[in-house]
Amino acid sequence: MENIKNGTYKKDGSYNKDYLSKSIKVYIFSLIGIIVFFIPIKMQNQYETLLYHISYFIENKASIIINISILFFITLSILKDIINVNRSDINKFLVFTKIFSLIVLIFIFIGKEEVFFISDNFNFILKDLILNLCIILPVASLFMPFLLDFGLVEITEAFTHKIMKKVFKVSGKVFLNFLVYLLVDNICGVFVTYRLYKDGKLRERECAITILNFSVLSLSLTSDLCNKINLNMWKFFIAEIGILIICNIIISRIYPLKKKKQSYYFKSNHKNVNCKKHKLNAAIKRYYENKSNKKFFSLSLSYLNDVIYILMELIPIIIIIFFMGNIIYNISVIMDILNNLINIIITKFNIPNSRFMSHIISLNFFSNILAIEGINKDTFYISNIMTGLYISIQTISVSFLIPFVKKSIINLNIGEILLVAIERFLIIIFIFFIVYNFYLGYMV
Repeated sequence: MENIKNGTYKKDGSYNKDYLSKSIKVYIFSLIGIIVFFIPIKMQNQYETLLYHISYFIENKASIIINISILFFITLSILKDIINVNRSDINKFLVFTKIFSLIVLIFIFIGKEEVFFISDNFNFILKDLILNLCIILPVASLFMPFLLDFGLVEITEAFTHKIMKKVFKVSGKVFLNFLVYLLVDNICGVFVTYRLYKDGKLRERECAITILNFSVLSLSLTSDLCNKINLNMWKFFIAEIGILIICNIIISRIYPLKKKKQSYYFKSNHKNVNCKKHKLNAAIKRYYENKSNKKFFSLSLSYLNDVIYILMELIPIIIIIFFMGNIIYNISVIMDILNNLINIIITKFNIPNSRFMSHIISLNFFSNILAIEGINKDTFYISNIMTGLYISIQTISVSFLIPFVKKSIINLNIGEILLVAIERFLIIIFIFFIVYNFYLGYMV
């Protein structure tokens, strides 16, 4: 250990043996994390990451056991609340909503979801979300130590800290978190942000910026969008990244994110990696300074325990949101009012097919899958591109992100989340206005 702290080289320029063996350990564990979470592998004619292959296998072989487990843990959560219902912080109405959500979930599992859901789209989206929450996220939590606890965080930070801090006002480790959002999914990404904050590795402001600014882009969503509107995926992706960078630079410097505290959730011994040269050596050195004494199995159980605790409280809320959203979605008066309000703003910017875009934007606030289904290929080509860009970059979902934040330790209120969503909406619309009315207009 002393060799790591005092220097990585001997006087003759050769590596210390202790340093070499410890470096190899970091490289191996980091490589496993990269392979599990980020590298697509072909199995059964499907290119997916190892994380998804394992999750699909479990879904196919043990779906009944998983469904029973979900019902069991939600029932435990209800019983806990009933026992403590006389306490001031336990709301009787919330206990009732949990019981109602359990009944809805039972009907979904036995194939009678039409009793509660008018629209098949809502039922499909809810099932897909429950699958991600209850299979993919627990599986990911078991492998999470490879990603967060064996040096990959420090290596990423060493190479990205300077640019991330200067441009986006966050630590370099957020870049690794962004890759989880981009290449895995929003659910695993949000959990990584939550754990980095909980473990004292991200400040409150960094956590807020990460979860609201970097959670909005997903490569799988981009692929679905491009297939829907028949676009070149990589050209579209470059446009997404450009708009995302502009939005994140601005939003991280204005209220409410600018006013978030620079303090940690708790004061840990974790130290950031900020170096100008010998970055890999500095990262490994810092990892061994930050390293906890917990073994891999203990860390995995810690992550899994967090996931189970969060899901016990989160799933009932999500089911209620979908139930209410399904009702609102089928009340044309409410949707018309929302569409008209958005249309008024878009019309001011002289953007084509404003009414169509208003409809898609209102759907996207609830679920990007609903928004994608609402895209019409026969619509003006430029309108579809603009709509696709908005769907992929504005994904602050009321059906997942908001309830997750409210049930976790992350210090964000609904007003702040909605304000950031409005800020991003206005920035994106303004970019569309500039491009359509000046650049494209000039070309015509």
